[in-house]
Amino acid sequence: MRRTLSLAALAALVGTATTGTLLAGPADAADTDVVINEVQSNSADDSPDFVELTNTGDDPVDISGWIIRDDDDDHTFAIDAGTVLEPGDFAVFETNEIDDGFGLGSNDMARLFTADGVTLVDSYAWTDHAFSEGRVPDGTGEFTDTEPTPGAANVERDAPQSYDAEESVAVNEVMSDDPDGGEDWVELINHGDAEVDLSGWILRDDDDLSALPIAAGTTLEPGEFLVIETGVTDDGFGLGKNDMIRLYLADGLGLVDSYAWTEHAFTEGRVPDGTGPFVDATATRGSANVARDSANPIVINEVESNGGIGDWVELANTDTEQSLDLTGWTIIDNDPTHEPVELSGEIESGGYLAVMTEPNFGLGNPDSVTLRDAEGTVVDSVSWQDHAPITLGRCPDMTGAFADTSEATFELANACEEITAPEIDAEPWPFADEITDAVAAGTFGEDMSGVDIATDGTVYAVNNGTSELVTMALDGDQYVVTAAQVVTYPDGGGEPDTEGVTVTADGQIFVSTERDNAAGGTSRPSVLRVDTETGTATHEWNLAEITGPLSANGGLEGIEWISDADATALGVRDAEGGEYDPAAFGEHFGGIFAVAVESTGDIHLVVLEGDGTSTHLQSVAPSEAMPAAMGLDWRAGANELWVLCDEACDNRTSVLAFDGGELTRSATYHAPTGMNPDYTNEGIAFAWCDVNAAADPGVLWISDTAHDGVSLRAAAGEECVEPVDPDPTDPTDPDPTDPTPTPDEDLTEDTRGSVTAPATAEPGERIEVTVAGSEGEQVHVWLHSEPVLLATATMAENGTVAVTIPADADLGDHQVVVQAADGTLIGWAPLELVAGEAADDEAPQGEGSLAETGSAVGPALAVGGLGTALLGLMLVATRRRLLG
Repeated sequence: MRRTLSLAALAALVGTATTGTLLAGPADAADTDVVINEVQSNSADDSPDFVELTNTGDDPVDISGWIIRDDDDDHTFAIDAGTVLEPGDFAVFETNEIDDGFGLGSNDMARLFTADGVTLVDSYAWTDHAFSEGRVPDGTGEFTDTEPTPGAANVERDAPQSYDAEESVAVNEVMSDDPDGGEDWVELINHGDAEVDLSGWILRDDDDLSALPIAAGTTLEPGEFLVIETGVTDDGFGLGKNDMIRLYLADGLGLVDSYAWTEHAFTEGRVPDGTGPFVDATATRGSANVARDSANPIVINEVESNGGIGDWVELANTDTEQSLDLTGWTIIDNDPTHEPVELSGEIESGGYLAVMTEPNFGLGNPDSVTLRDAEGTVVDSVSWQDHAPITLGRCPDMTGAFADTSEATFELANACEEITAPEIDAEPWPFADEITDAVAAGTFGEDMSGVDIATDGTVYAVNNGTSELVTMALDGDQYVVTAAQVVTYPDGGGEPDTEGVTVTADGQIFVSTERDNAAGGTSRPSVLRVDTETGTATHEWNLAEITGPLSANGGLEGIEWISDADATALGVRDAEGGEYDPAAFGEHFGGIFAVAVESTGDIHLVVLEGDGTSTHLQSVAPSEAMPAAMGLDWRAGANELWVLCDEACDNRTSVLAFDGGELTRSATYHAPTGMNPDYTNEGIAFAWCDVNAAADPGVLWISDTAHDGVSLRAAAGEECVEPVDPDPTDPTDPDPTDPTPTPDEDLTEDTRGSVTAPATAEPGERIEVTVAGSEGEQVHVWLHSEPVLLATATMAENGTVAVTIPADADLGDHQVVVQAADGTLIGWAPLELVAGEAADDEAPQGEGSLAETGSAVGPALAVGGLGTALLGLMLVATRRRLLG
């Protein structure tokens, strides 16, 4: 409640002050008709604070040098000399808009003194912010809430009346004092039977001026929870020890629900959810509330939400003397439409019971599990935002808080040993690091997953939530959607969970799926060939016999087509170790397919025949650096299968290559420095330059979450043009000199310098050479013994340069020699050339030339501009805040 202070009360207050800043005792009030008429201490539109004066008399008053202060004598605002206030006029002074000025606080005052700084003219004090407060009528009336009218007559604010809104949404749980230092949060629940649109609804604490809006497009399904962190945006607020939370409709007047408290409680929540009274509760953010002092001995002890054999929940009986009958008890996830898992039988004293949740439901990311007794009372509940690396379990076992475990312990005590993160051996991203938005914000919603680029530059993407196949084309510097079809199974029904997409050389579309979303609790790891005109699948291949048992949400995530020409040139082996022979199969769409399994991280090579049969060729297991495989992309005409992991691996990417016909891991790269490693990227596609194998490709990433409203991002590739040999007679050429090789006798141990290169390479292979301290310098790179100039280039910022070994280079021992621009020897490194599987004449297109020149042949050199993807042109490489 705001209050005003009279001059006498102000004098008494100042005279009795014993702590803090002592205010100077005022002299007798000045005999003047000038008064404080209006103050603004908390503008709704960030306008400056101000104090407005008015002259209520009949004569002009010279107020030159008069002083305005707040409640601090050290805060002084002097009125300019020559300032005269005419009868009935207003003068407005913005106290915080000058050097050493001051703002007006929520518990403050405005005081007006004559030029001596001692004689008090008028004052007004308040204990809470109002947008503005002024005298009504001007100059003589009492202060009241007013509309801001600086320099004009005051207008009393006609405050609209609030009302009780009839809605099925309730404040369900409040966290106001996290012992771990986390954010304050409020949990809402829809306890009705219809979806509720929360767009623009407003949260307030006990301050009427606070207003934290809920983002547009936010809806709440029946039984669904919504958690909002209240203090993380500019509009937000923390939750105090003696505070409240109020939920209003978008008009700011319709009160939907509220809860107030006078002391911090770790968390407080309604039991039962949505309708019950508030009690001290266990923190169950995003899941059903559990009274903190529950006497029931059964707890949820461990959760597997991303396992290869399926999802499961382990219960534990903390009573070491009595067994308990669980008949009639149920387990549910966060989707009220899913059938509960019904329990039966006893759980022994001090014992465990693990329950598979499928086929009733799989456990997603995010998700929750809630345990209810036979009467429907919530016994325990836990939620999570991301899949645990292994499992989520109580540590210490049975009694502790939930944490990541070090081992899955099905019906055994939880493994709570400290998890030692593996050392990740990965190299810097080899191409452009600058990342840009490839579509306009809002082009897609959530659940985008796979992406691929056709030979004509058309981009295809899939959405795993809506089963859509989306076609995109470049428009300026971003992509736009040109077509979209809903994918169905061959019978025209179902809702395939489309996760990956690949395009064959002749434009056929294949998608990888995890399940039928219409039967979400059942795994269905299928590849579909899609009719792009209708979206209906012409073929389905269920690969469950190849992948083994999978959870419903852990199936085929990525897919990529590899042509028969590439497969035979690289000597791909089959399951028996023999060479893959396309002629041994019927119609199989001109190639083989690589598919990536989300929950296991395995990559399988398969042949898919037109009669619906599938043949397993070989598999590649995950690695510590790449435990998951979300997106795949094959470099046609080369020997590179690029594999993308998501935020679980900080968006690392690895390259697999055929070695002796077996697909093996050859390199792993960190995400580009411009890519947020927490983005949920699930698809990757490259646009390689056909006429210059050394040019950096454009790259597209697509994410399951629309981060900042955008799901498709890109890094631009280098301009796709044929390399041109330098003209030594042209002074404008980047390298007009004619470098000469260093004599072999100068290549001694004393001259090796700081040059490093791989120990071995194959003819036609592209390798990376590092020269410490040479960042940004132009160098000549040679291959000895018979000297061959590999490149004249500018070193990248990380001191590396990429060069291609000639396809016709002799096998055996060689040296990579690096010279400065003037021919001075910098150093050298040994290199052994070894035989590859492919014949020399099958080297990747564009490799094998004797020299490359220019200033941008090394990796990690970002080139600006976005453009078309393939055929000699340049590509435009182009799940959580809910508060708007």
